[in-house]
Amino acid sequence: MALGIRTEGTMSETQRQRDLDTYRIVDSLPEEAYDDIVRLAARLCGAPVATMSLIDRDRQWFKSRVGIESTQTPRALAFCDHAIREPQLLMEVRDAANDPRFRDHPDVTGGLGIRFYAGMPLVTPHGTAVGTVCVIDHAPRTLDDTQREALASLARIAMNLLESRRQLLEAQRAAAIQASPSAGGEARPTSRYSVAILQLQDYAETVRRHGHRHVEQALLQCERALERLLAGGESMSRLAGGPEFVLTLEGDAADERLQAIERVGQATAVALGTTALAAAAGSRSGTENPLAVFERADEALTLRKSTQAGIASTDEARFARH
Repeated sequence: MALGIRTEGTMSETQRQRDLDTYRIVDSLPEEAYDDIVRLAARLCGAPVATMSLIDRDRQWFKSRVGIESTQTPRALAFCDHAIREPQLLMEVRDAANDPRFRDHPDVTGGLGIRFYAGMPLVTPHGTAVGTVCVIDHAPRTLDDTQREALASLARIAMNLLESRRQLLEAQRAAAIQASPSAGGEARPTSRYSVAILQLQDYAETVRRHGHRHVEQALLQCERALERLLAGGESMSRLAGGPEFVLTLEGDAADERLQAIERVGQATAVALGTTALAAAAGSRSGTENPLAVFERADEALTLRKSTQAGIASTDEARFARH
């Protein structure tokens, strides 16, 4: 991988955001493996601050961090938002106070007192950058070649962890969805079916505020309420013990059913001080691979998160209306 100072580039923001969403990493709970990467970045680069940053729609969210307290910042203020614009290159800012992009930045003129920044993008198999492994210092400086290579290596390790996470999630979905009689089962091989996704937002922050036990109890209640909405032959699974539920439904998921699913999620979300979103997609035939149907529902959920309002629709996907 080439290392250098980045120049302005372009990428598909829609694809980039879609790639980020597939990892289900934003708002996830802390994990030691990612914390180790950030600690190593700080140590190897001799920097007081290091993060693994994910660039979400309107924010920068830190999966792991050392040297700072905040868990997220506005995207408009994120150095890393500049770094991801040229995915294959290290972005190195030797002295932010003399850089026209950053000299008036509130974390340069005050706040964190940023003077030096180096960020290596996290690059997906599609070639998009979903975030960075970065280091920050309070004095102007540069990295040496060994430190640059180390930062690039840590970014690749982080990306490998993300890919493993995505593959595990896909396996869990396959086991959950394909076990459903609705999804092309032998009883009704030609019956069309739908896949709906319900997701509670801001999971990590919700757990931080309320505690894991309290949140888990609320999600179990949500799970039982969703089960009461199911008809014979339909199924529901909660994935990986997290805040996401996947339902396989008979026929096309009518707007009324999708709204009922989201109302159940919202009842739980309101009690926890967060929000819930739902989306669905219908199969093109009774024998279509249910993972393909899930993918369309998940694309609808990505768009739903971006719009956060009303019912939007394509030929295959619909969103719940509040």
